Amino acid sequence: MPIAKVDGVEIEFEPGMSVLQVAELAGKEIPRFCYHERLSIAGNCRMCLVEVKPGPPKPQASCALPAAENMEIFTDTPMVRKARHGVMEFLLINHPLDCPICDQGGECDLQDQAMGYGRDDSRYADNKR
Repeated sequence: MPIAKVDGVEIEFEPGMSVLQVAELAGKEIPRFCYHERLSIAGNCRMCLVEVKPGPPKPQASCALPAAENMEIFTDTPMVRKARHGVMEFLLINHPLDCPICDQGGECDLQDQAMGYGRDDSRYADNKR
């Protein structure tokens, strides 16, 4: 079985698994909106970003990236945190203030992710649509 390192911990994984699945095997929580194990991979939300070596020096969507032998996966680097904050800020730009799902007693995935992985301020001061 191939071996990858997730934040310095070596993990054996099944061939064909994604980086997100390998990170979950290591006990790491990676935020996501569009990934579900029974659906096809979309990779649209970009919230599941991780840093991978060897690879390009930019965050990669872990749900759409297949894990490989001797891959190093970093789930909580400054680059990854900055990228997740930017994605969350972008998702919240036009999120309605009177969202009916958010009004149901905090049962909104976006709200939960924003509290865990977002910023406490925004660079955008324009009115929401």
